[in-house]
Parts: sequence; structure tokens; C-alpha cells
Amino acid sequence: MSEPDDLFAIYNADRSAKRPLDGAALAAALADNLRGAFTTLERLAAEVTQALGQARYVVRLSPAVVDRSSYLRMDRASENFRDYARTWSQQRADAGAGGMHWEAQLVVTDHRRTSVEMGLAVAVEWPTAEAADCAFVEFWTTGQGFALPGDARPFQRALVAEIVRLEQAGTLRSAARRQTP
Repeated sequence: MSEPDDLFAIYNADRSAKRPLDGAALAAALADNLRGAFTTLERLAAEVTQALGQARYVVRLSPAVVDRSSYLRMDRASENFRDYARTWSQQRADAGAGGMHWEAQLVVTDHRRTSVEMGLAVAVEWPTAEAADCAFVEFWTTGQGFALPGDARPFQRALVAEIVRLEQAGTLRSAARRQTP
């Protein structure tokens, strides 16, 4: 670094990397974080289903989600949801504030086809250039919360603990465990 200009270039590069997002970039990051949060939840549910293969449980994220700010319920795979997320994100970016709070459900079905819904609160974080996690997810039943995707394993452990609790209550039944009549 013999050139004085090199130091200015490094300083400017560091400073611009940490500059907060704004405008269209912020809106796109908000919408991406929302979609990413639900995609992460789907992936984690599929991994738990695979891990509990012998018990014959199926865990899936319900397609219906509710925006807590408007209580609007929609299918997250629909074009309406994508349009809503884009518009919503642009409004928050223009205002420079506002969070995303959603309701979602994990549906757990046992081998007898008995299903139970587990309510989740999903808060999408305000994106920054250095933010690693895109959402905070909390189980309504226990109040346990996790930053996703960073806390993926603890989230899955809490999900399995909820399934075990439902087994112990007699609501769900594992195919792997021999039940006495």
C-alpha cells in the first residue's frame, strides 16, 4: 500500500459495503426475506419429516399465511401473495420503517391421519447489508423463538419436542411405538 489513493479506495469500499439499503434495493430485500423465511420453514419441516420416517409423521408448512398488520389471509404460492409482498415491501421501504409480522401453521399428521396445527409467529427482520438471518420465528404454544436460518437445528429440536409433547398428551401417535390398547 505505497499509494495514498489505495487507503481512500479501501475506506470507501468499506463504507459503501455497510451503507444501509434503501429504495428499490430495500424493498427487494424485504420481499426476499419474506419468501426466504417461508422457504426455510418448508425445508426444515421436510427435514423433520424425513428424520421421523419410522414414526410416519408428516410435517408441512400450511400454504395459508396471515399478515398480522391487515389480517389478510392468502396462499403464499399465489401470484396475489407475490404482488402483495412486492407492494407491501415497497411501502415499507418508502416509509423507512415497519416490520413484517405473519401467522403461519405447521401441520403435523400422524400415521392415523390425525392432524394438529402448530401456530407460528413469523417476524421478518429489517434487512441490512450484514444481516445473516432473515426472520424470527416463535412457536405460539411454548413461546420459544428462533432466528432463521441461523437457528435451524434448535428450531427443529423444538418442533420435535412439540411432537413428543403431543404424543404424551395422546393427540398424536407414532407408528414406531407400540401402543397398548
